Amino acid sequence: MNETRRDGARSARVAISVVFLVNGVTFASWMPRLPEIQDRLGISDAALGITLVGAGVGGLAASGFSGRLVDRFGSRTMTLVTSAGLSMALPLMGIAPTALLVFCSLIILGSLDGLTDVAMNAQAVELQRRVGRSIITRFHALWSAGAVTGGIIASRAAAAGISLRTQLLITAAVLVATTLIAARWLLPDRRAFEDAHEAAPPPGVGSRAIIGRLFLVGLAIALAEAPPNEWAALLMTDRFDLGPGAAGLGFVAVASGMLVGRVVGDHVTDRYGLERTRRGGAGLAAVGVLIATLVPSSITAGVGLFITGLGLSTLFPLLFRAASELTHGSHSGMAAFSSGARLGFLVASPLIGVLASGTSVAIAVLVVSGGAATTVALARLPRAAVAELQPDPL
Repeated sequence: MNETRRDGARSARVAISVVFLVNGVTFASWMPRLPEIQDRLGISDAALGITLVGAGVGGLAASGFSGRLVDRFGSRTMTLVTSAGLSMALPLMGIAPTALLVFCSLIILGSLDGLTDVAMNAQAVELQRRVGRSIITRFHALWSAGAVTGGIIASRAAAAGISLRTQLLITAAVLVATTLIAARWLLPDRRAFEDAHEAAPPPGVGSRAIIGRLFLVGLAIALAEAPPNEWAALLMTDRFDLGPGAAGLGFVAVASGMLVGRVVGDHVTDRYGLERTRRGGAGLAAVGVLIATLVPSSITAGVGLFITGLGLSTLFPLLFRAASELTHGSHSGMAAFSSGARLGFLVASPLIGVLASGTSVAIAVLVVSGGAATTVALARLPRAAVAELQPDPL
Protein backbone atom coordinates (compact mmCIF):
# COMPACT_ATOMS: atom_id res chain seq x y z
CA MET A 1 0.00 0.00 0.00
CA ASN A 2 2.81 2.44 0.86
CA GLU A 3 4.48 1.71 -2.47
CA THR A 4 1.19 2.41 -4.26
CA ARG A 5 0.88 5.73 -2.43
CA ARG A 6 4.43 6.69 -3.36
CA ASP A 7 3.77 5.80 -7.00
CA GLY A 8 0.62 7.92 -6.90
CA ALA A 9 2.54 10.87 -5.49
CA ARG A 10 5.25 10.53 -8.12
CA SER A 11 2.70 10.35 -10.94
CA ALA A 12 0.82 13.36 -9.60
CA ARG A 13 4.05 15.30 -9.27
CA VAL A 14 4.92 14.67 -12.91
CA ALA A 15 1.41 15.61 -14.05
CA ILE A 16 1.39 18.87 -12.07
CA SER A 17 4.89 19.66 -13.34
CA VAL A 18 3.65 19.25 -16.90
CA VAL A 19 0.74 21.64 -16.28
CA PHE A 20 3.08 24.33 -14.90
CA LEU A 21 5.46 23.82 -17.83
CA VAL A 22 2.61 24.10 -20.35
CA ASN A 23 1.35 27.28 -18.68
CA GLY A 24 4.81 28.84 -18.88
CA VAL A 25 5.13 27.97 -22.57
CA THR A 26 1.77 29.46 -23.51
CA PHE A 27 2.23 33.22 -23.22
CA ALA A 28 5.92 33.05 -24.12
CA SER A 29 4.91 31.46 -27.44
CA TRP A 30 3.80 34.80 -28.89
CA MET A 31 5.49 37.52 -26.83
CA PRO A 32 8.82 37.41 -28.74
CA ARG A 33 6.83 38.01 -31.94
CA LEU A 34 5.12 41.18 -30.75
CA PRO A 35 6.84 43.29 -33.45
CA GLU A 36 5.15 41.12 -36.11
CA ILE A 37 1.79 41.50 -34.40
CA GLN A 38 2.26 45.27 -34.26
CA ASP A 39 3.18 45.41 -37.95
CA ARG A 40 0.17 43.27 -38.87
CA LEU A 41 -2.16 45.56 -36.96
CA GLY A 42 -0.47 48.76 -38.13
CA ILE A 43 -0.69 50.47 -34.72
CA SER A 44 1.60 52.75 -32.72
CA ASP A 45 3.57 51.79 -29.63
CA ALA A 46 1.03 53.56 -27.44
CA ALA A 47 -1.87 51.70 -29.07
CA LEU A 48 -0.01 48.40 -28.69
CA GLY A 49 0.51 49.10 -25.00
CA ILE A 50 -3.21 49.70 -24.51
CA THR A 51 -4.05 46.56 -26.49
CA LEU A 52 -1.79 44.39 -24.33
CA VAL A 53 -3.66 45.50 -21.21
CA GLY A 54 -6.38 43.04 -22.26
CA ALA A 55 -4.52 40.10 -20.71
CA GLY A 56 -4.31 41.86 -17.36
CA VAL A 57 -7.97 42.87 -17.45
CA GLY A 58 -9.08 39.31 -18.23
CA GLY A 59 -6.83 37.78 -15.58
CA LEU A 60 -7.96 40.20 -12.91
CA ALA A 61 -11.65 39.64 -13.69
CA ALA A 62 -11.35 35.84 -13.67
CA SER A 63 -9.27 35.70 -10.49
CA GLY A 64 -12.14 37.26 -8.56
CA PHE A 65 -14.34 34.18 -8.91
CA SER A 66 -11.73 31.51 -9.60
CA GLY A 67 -11.74 30.32 -5.99
CA ARG A 68 -15.48 29.66 -6.01
CA LEU A 69 -15.22 27.70 -9.26
CA VAL A 70 -12.36 25.55 -7.94
CA ASP A 71 -14.25 24.95 -4.69
CA ARG A 72 -17.32 23.89 -6.65
CA PHE A 73 -15.86 21.80 -9.47
CA GLY A 74 -12.54 20.75 -7.95
CA SER A 75 -8.97 21.66 -8.81
CA ARG A 76 -8.46 18.61 -11.02
CA THR A 77 -11.40 19.37 -13.30
CA MET A 78 -10.65 23.09 -13.40
CA THR A 79 -6.96 22.50 -14.13
CA LEU A 80 -7.80 20.24 -17.06
CA VAL A 81 -10.53 22.45 -18.55
CA THR A 82 -8.81 25.81 -18.15
CA SER A 83 -5.31 24.65 -19.11
CA ALA A 84 -6.55 22.93 -22.27
CA GLY A 85 -8.84 25.88 -23.02
CA LEU A 86 -5.95 28.32 -22.64
CA SER A 87 -3.86 26.36 -25.15
CA MET A 88 -6.77 26.08 -27.59
CA ALA A 89 -7.28 29.86 -27.47
CA LEU A 90 -3.61 30.54 -28.21
CA PRO A 91 -3.99 30.68 -32.04
CA LEU A 92 -6.30 33.69 -31.66
CA MET A 93 -3.15 35.81 -31.35
CA GLY A 94 -2.07 34.69 -34.80
CA ILE A 95 -5.32 35.37 -36.64
CA ALA A 96 -6.98 38.39 -35.01
CA PRO A 97 -6.93 41.07 -37.76
CA THR A 98 -7.54 44.22 -35.69
CA ALA A 99 -6.28 45.70 -32.43
CA LEU A 100 -9.77 45.42 -30.93
CA LEU A 101 -9.94 41.70 -31.69
CA VAL A 102 -6.44 41.19 -30.30
CA PHE A 103 -7.56 43.01 -27.15
CA CYS A 104 -10.59 40.69 -26.90
CA SER A 105 -8.39 37.65 -27.56
CA LEU A 106 -6.10 38.71 -24.73
CA ILE A 107 -9.07 39.08 -22.39
CA ILE A 108 -9.96 35.45 -23.16
CA LEU A 109 -6.37 34.28 -22.70
CA GLY A 110 -5.95 36.29 -19.51
CA SER A 111 -9.22 34.99 -18.05
CA LEU A 112 -8.32 31.36 -18.71
CA ASP A 113 -4.84 31.96 -17.31
CA GLY A 114 -6.32 33.49 -14.15
CA LEU A 115 -8.48 30.41 -13.63
CA THR A 116 -5.62 28.00 -14.40
CA ASP A 117 -3.34 29.85 -11.99
CA VAL A 118 -5.52 29.11 -8.96
CA ALA A 119 -6.45 25.58 -10.07
CA MET A 120 -2.91 24.33 -10.76
CA ASN A 121 -1.53 25.93 -7.59
CA ALA A 122 -4.34 24.24 -5.64
CA GLN A 123 -3.10 20.91 -7.06
CA ALA A 124 0.47 21.78 -6.05
CA VAL A 125 -0.50 22.80 -2.52
CA GLU A 126 -2.59 19.64 -2.06
CA LEU A 127 0.27 17.37 -3.18
CA GLN A 128 2.67 19.25 -0.93
CA ARG A 129 0.30 18.77 2.00
CA ARG A 130 0.08 15.05 1.32
CA VAL A 131 3.81 14.38 0.97
CA GLY A 132 4.61 16.51 4.00
CA ARG A 133 7.46 18.63 2.61
CA SER A 134 7.84 21.75 0.52
CA ILE A 135 7.73 21.11 -3.24
CA ILE A 136 5.74 24.02 -4.65
CA THR A 137 8.63 26.30 -5.62
CA ARG A 138 9.98 23.60 -7.93
CA PHE A 139 6.71 23.69 -9.85
CA HIS A 140 7.15 27.42 -10.29
CA ALA A 141 10.72 26.78 -11.47
CA LEU A 142 9.23 24.59 -14.18
CA TRP A 143 6.91 27.45 -15.11
CA SER A 144 10.00 29.62 -15.59
CA ALA A 145 11.62 26.88 -17.66
CA GLY A 146 8.45 26.69 -19.75
CA ALA A 147 8.55 30.42 -20.38
CA VAL A 148 12.15 30.18 -21.56
CA THR A 149 11.23 27.22 -23.79
CA GLY A 150 8.26 29.02 -25.32
CA GLY A 151 10.38 32.08 -26.00
CA ILE A 152 13.07 30.03 -27.72
CA ILE A 153 10.49 28.22 -29.88
CA ALA A 154 8.89 31.50 -30.93
CA SER A 155 12.25 33.10 -31.71
CA ARG A 156 13.46 30.14 -33.75
CA ALA A 157 10.16 29.92 -35.63
CA ALA A 158 10.45 33.60 -36.55
CA ALA A 159 14.04 33.12 -37.69
CA ALA A 160 12.96 30.18 -39.86
CA GLY A 161 10.24 32.25 -41.53
CA ILE A 162 7.37 30.23 -40.03
CA SER A 163 4.25 32.36 -39.76
CA LEU A 164 2.91 33.19 -36.31
CA ARG A 165 -0.43 31.56 -37.22
CA THR A 166 1.24 28.26 -38.13
CA GLN A 167 3.52 28.32 -35.11
CA LEU A 168 0.67 28.91 -32.68
CA LEU A 169 -1.57 26.28 -34.27
CA ILE A 170 1.15 23.64 -33.93
CA THR A 171 2.07 24.81 -30.44
CA ALA A 172 -1.57 24.74 -29.33
CA ALA A 173 -2.07 21.19 -30.65
CA VAL A 174 1.01 19.93 -28.82
CA LEU A 175 0.11 21.69 -25.57
CA VAL A 176 -3.52 20.48 -25.57
CA ALA A 177 -2.43 16.89 -26.21
CA THR A 178 0.19 17.14 -23.47
CA THR A 179 -2.36 18.49 -20.97
CA LEU A 180 -4.92 15.80 -21.78
CA ILE A 181 -2.33 13.06 -21.26
CA ALA A 182 -1.02 14.54 -17.99
CA ALA A 183 -4.53 15.15 -16.60
CA ARG A 184 -5.00 11.42 -16.07
CA TRP A 185 -2.58 11.54 -13.14
CA LEU A 186 -3.66 14.81 -11.52
CA LEU A 187 -4.74 14.49 -7.91
CA PRO A 188 -8.38 13.62 -7.27
CA ASP A 189 -10.03 16.38 -5.31
CA ARG A 190 -9.67 16.02 -1.57
CA ARG A 191 -13.20 17.20 -0.89
CA ALA A 192 -14.65 14.29 -2.83
CA PHE A 193 -13.18 11.90 -0.26
CA GLU A 194 -13.71 13.83 2.96
CA ASP A 195 -15.93 12.38 5.63
CA ALA A 196 -19.35 13.97 5.49
CA HIS A 197 -19.18 14.43 9.26
CA GLU A 198 -15.86 16.23 9.28
CA ALA A 199 -15.80 19.08 11.76
CA ALA A 200 -16.54 22.54 10.43
CA PRO A 201 -13.54 24.80 9.85
CA PRO A 202 -12.61 27.26 12.58
CA PRO A 203 -14.40 30.63 12.73
CA GLY A 204 -12.97 33.29 10.48
CA VAL A 205 -12.23 31.03 7.51
CA GLY A 206 -12.69 33.15 4.41
CA SER A 207 -13.36 36.25 6.53
CA ARG A 208 -13.10 39.63 4.88
CA ALA A 209 -10.06 40.55 6.99
CA ILE A 210 -8.09 37.49 5.84
CA ILE A 211 -9.22 37.83 2.23
CA GLY A 212 -8.34 41.53 2.27
CA ARG A 213 -4.90 40.89 3.72
CA LEU A 214 -4.11 38.26 1.10
CA PHE A 215 -5.27 40.62 -1.65
CA LEU A 216 -2.95 43.37 -0.38
CA VAL A 217 0.02 41.02 -0.01
CA GLY A 218 -0.54 39.82 -3.58
CA LEU A 219 -0.64 43.45 -4.74
CA ALA A 220 2.62 44.22 -2.91
CA ILE A 221 4.43 41.15 -4.27
CA ALA A 222 3.42 42.01 -7.85
CA LEU A 223 4.60 45.61 -7.39
CA ALA A 224 7.91 44.22 -6.12
CA GLU A 225 8.30 41.71 -8.96
CA ALA A 226 7.02 43.48 -12.08
CA PRO A 227 9.41 46.48 -12.27
CA PRO A 228 12.71 44.53 -12.10
CA ASN A 229 11.46 42.12 -14.76
CA GLU A 230 9.83 44.60 -17.13
CA TRP A 231 12.19 47.55 -16.69
CA ALA A 232 15.57 45.87 -16.13
CA ALA A 233 16.86 46.56 -19.66
CA LEU A 234 15.71 50.18 -19.57
CA LEU A 235 17.22 50.55 -16.10
CA MET A 236 20.64 49.45 -17.39
CA THR A 237 20.34 51.72 -20.43
CA ASP A 238 19.19 54.71 -18.38
CA ARG A 239 21.95 54.36 -15.79
CA PHE A 240 24.92 53.21 -17.88
CA ASP A 241 24.02 54.02 -21.51
CA LEU A 242 24.43 50.39 -22.55
CA GLY A 243 23.50 49.05 -25.98
CA PRO A 244 20.43 46.83 -26.46
CA GLY A 245 22.43 43.58 -26.25
CA ALA A 246 24.22 44.42 -23.02
CA ALA A 247 21.19 46.09 -21.44
CA GLY A 248 19.08 43.00 -22.12
CA LEU A 249 21.32 41.07 -19.76
CA GLY A 250 19.61 42.94 -16.93
CA PHE A 251 16.43 40.96 -17.59
CA VAL A 252 18.48 37.77 -17.89
CA ALA A 253 19.99 38.49 -14.46
CA VAL A 254 16.56 38.82 -12.84
CA ALA A 255 15.20 35.72 -14.59
CA SER A 256 18.29 33.70 -13.68
CA GLY A 257 18.00 34.69 -10.04
CA MET A 258 14.35 33.65 -9.97
CA LEU A 259 15.09 30.30 -11.61
CA VAL A 260 17.92 29.50 -9.19
CA GLY A 261 15.80 30.57 -6.21
CA ARG A 262 12.90 28.39 -7.28
CA VAL A 263 15.12 25.36 -7.74
CA VAL A 264 16.51 25.58 -4.19
CA GLY A 265 13.52 27.29 -2.54
CA ASP A 266 11.87 24.12 -1.25
CA HIS A 267 15.03 23.03 0.57
CA VAL A 268 15.32 26.48 2.17
CA THR A 269 11.65 26.44 3.19
CA ASP A 270 11.94 22.97 4.77
CA ARG A 271 14.95 24.12 6.77
CA TYR A 272 13.90 27.59 7.88
CA GLY A 273 10.10 27.52 7.61
CA LEU A 274 7.64 29.42 5.46
CA GLU A 275 7.69 32.73 7.32
CA ARG A 276 11.46 33.05 7.59
CA THR A 277 11.89 32.13 3.94
CA ARG A 278 9.15 34.52 2.81
CA ARG A 279 10.29 37.50 4.86
CA GLY A 280 13.97 36.80 4.21
CA GLY A 281 13.36 36.54 0.47
CA ALA A 282 11.46 39.83 0.39
CA GLY A 283 14.23 41.50 2.40
CA LEU A 284 16.85 40.10 0.04
CA ALA A 285 14.89 41.45 -2.93
CA ALA A 286 14.81 44.91 -1.33
CA VAL A 287 18.60 44.81 -0.87
CA GLY A 288 19.02 43.72 -4.49
CA VAL A 289 16.92 46.64 -5.70
CA LEU A 290 19.04 49.04 -3.65
CA ILE A 291 22.22 47.70 -5.23
CA ALA A 292 20.78 47.70 -8.75
CA THR A 293 19.50 51.27 -8.57
CA LEU A 294 22.11 53.08 -6.47
CA VAL A 295 25.56 51.49 -6.91
CA PRO A 296 27.40 53.22 -9.82
CA SER A 297 28.66 50.11 -11.60
CA SER A 298 26.95 48.17 -14.39
CA ILE A 299 28.39 44.85 -13.25
CA THR A 300 27.36 45.43 -9.65
CA ALA A 301 23.91 46.55 -10.83
CA GLY A 302 23.61 43.27 -12.72
CA VAL A 303 24.52 41.40 -9.55
CA GLY A 304 21.89 43.43 -7.72
CA LEU A 305 19.25 42.40 -10.27
CA PHE A 306 20.26 38.75 -9.84
CA ILE A 307 19.90 39.12 -6.05
CA THR A 308 16.51 40.75 -6.59
CA GLY A 309 15.30 37.79 -8.66
CA LEU A 310 16.70 35.38 -6.09
CA GLY A 311 14.77 37.09 -3.29
CA LEU A 312 11.54 37.35 -5.27
CA SER A 313 11.62 33.75 -6.48
CA THR A 314 9.79 32.03 -3.63
CA LEU A 315 7.22 34.70 -2.78
CA PHE A 316 4.47 33.58 -5.14
CA PRO A 317 4.61 29.84 -4.38
CA LEU A 318 4.89 30.40 -0.63
CA LEU A 319 1.94 32.80 -0.57
CA PHE A 320 -0.23 30.35 -2.49
CA ARG A 321 0.51 27.82 0.24
CA ALA A 322 -0.13 30.39 2.97
CA ALA A 323 -3.44 31.40 1.35
CA SER A 324 -4.58 27.78 1.39
CA GLU A 325 -3.62 27.36 5.03
CA LEU A 326 -5.34 30.57 6.09
CA THR A 327 -8.64 29.54 4.54
CA HIS A 328 -8.35 25.91 5.66
CA GLY A 329 -8.57 24.29 2.26
CA SER A 330 -11.00 26.75 0.67
CA HIS A 331 -9.63 28.30 -2.52
CA SER A 332 -11.02 31.75 -1.75
CA GLY A 333 -7.68 32.76 -0.24
CA MET A 334 -5.76 31.76 -3.34
CA ALA A 335 -8.22 33.68 -5.49
CA ALA A 336 -7.83 36.80 -3.34
CA PHE A 337 -4.04 36.60 -3.47
CA SER A 338 -4.09 36.01 -7.25
CA SER A 339 -6.49 38.94 -7.78
CA GLY A 340 -4.27 41.30 -5.82
CA ALA A 341 -1.21 40.15 -7.74
CA ARG A 342 -2.88 40.62 -11.11
CA LEU A 343 -3.99 44.11 -10.15
CA GLY A 344 -0.39 44.84 -9.16
CA PHE A 345 0.96 43.61 -12.49
CA LEU A 346 -1.67 45.68 -14.28
CA VAL A 347 -0.72 48.98 -12.62
CA ALA A 348 3.02 48.46 -12.06
CA SER A 349 4.32 49.52 -15.48
CA PRO A 350 2.11 52.63 -15.81
CA LEU A 351 3.13 53.61 -12.29
CA ILE A 352 6.83 53.19 -13.09
CA GLY A 353 6.36 55.14 -16.31
CA VAL A 354 4.74 58.09 -14.54
CA LEU A 355 7.40 58.21 -11.81
CA ALA A 356 10.27 57.75 -14.28
CA SER A 357 9.06 60.66 -16.42
CA GLY A 358 9.53 62.98 -13.45
CA THR A 359 12.71 61.41 -12.03
CA SER A 360 14.49 58.40 -13.57
CA VAL A 361 13.87 54.72 -14.19
CA ALA A 362 16.22 53.84 -11.34
CA ILE A 363 14.42 56.02 -8.81
CA ALA A 364 11.03 54.77 -9.96
CA VAL A 365 12.09 51.11 -9.60
CA LEU A 366 13.62 51.84 -6.22
CA VAL A 367 10.48 53.52 -4.89
CA VAL A 368 7.95 51.01 -6.25
CA SER A 369 9.79 47.68 -6.19
CA GLY A 370 12.03 48.40 -3.21
CA GLY A 371 9.17 49.84 -1.19
CA ALA A 372 6.86 46.94 -2.01
CA ALA A 373 9.50 44.31 -1.20
CA THR A 374 10.18 46.00 2.13
CA THR A 375 6.45 46.01 2.88
CA VAL A 376 6.22 42.26 2.20
CA ALA A 377 9.26 41.63 4.42
CA LEU A 378 7.71 43.55 7.31
CA ALA A 379 4.20 42.09 6.93
CA ARG A 380 3.26 39.27 9.29
CA LEU A 381 0.89 36.44 8.51
CA PRO A 382 -1.33 34.72 11.09
CA ARG A 383 0.05 31.54 12.65
CA ALA A 384 -2.41 29.42 10.65
CA ALA A 385 -0.42 30.13 7.51
CA VAL A 386 2.94 28.97 8.85
CA ALA A 387 2.09 25.56 10.21
CA GLU A 388 4.71 22.87 9.68
CA LEU A 389 3.99 20.36 6.96
CA GLN A 390 3.22 16.81 8.05
CA PRO A 391 2.87 13.78 5.78
CA ASP A 392 -0.74 13.03 4.85
CA PRO A 393 -1.47 9.59 3.29
CA LEU A 394 -2.55 9.71 -0.34
